[in-house]
Amino acid sequence: MKHRILVAISIVFFSILSLMYLPHLIAQVGQRSADEEPERQLKSILKGWKLIEAVIPSDEGQAIALMSKFNQIEHLKSEFRARDRSNFDLIQQLATEEGKVDEKKDVLNKYLGSREKYVQTRDLLYRELLDLLNLDQQIRFMVFDRTFRKELRNTVNTLSKLKEMESSKKEK
Repeated sequence: MKHRILVAISIVFFSILSLMYLPHLIAQVGQRSADEEPERQLKSILKGWKLIEAVIPSDEGQAIALMSKFNQIEHLKSEFRARDRSNFDLIQQLATEEGKVDEKKDVLNKYLGSREKYVQTRDLLYRELLDLLNLDQQIRFMVFDRTFRKELRNTVNTLSKLKEMESSKKEK
């Protein structure tokens, strides 16, 4: 009973935080600027909300640990993608050049080493996250982890369309 109350409090907290900040973010989601921070913040709030909703932590401490570990994984993925794009661009550039055997080997080894390190670190973080959860929560997390990106994209697109409709109504 106590854990359900704490989970409810967590959900209410995220809901209130989201509802207070959501209108500001929705207003800015439709705008494409060089700085997409508002959209990133909206996605972060929605991820947290959906994560808590999907996993149903048993208490507030578990919810905080879950969010923390999940954010570490997301940050790791983000850093890896940026680094991987940069390394791959260099590989593509070297693919068109003749010679430079030592440089090509070095770049390829760096690229493959970076990918291996990422996979090891990611798997370790996932294991630590799963260790925080009971079996049912682990299953719910794995389903969430596989499906939430598509759901998040759909939610953000829907919010953008609502913003566009709101803007067109104001213009008329």
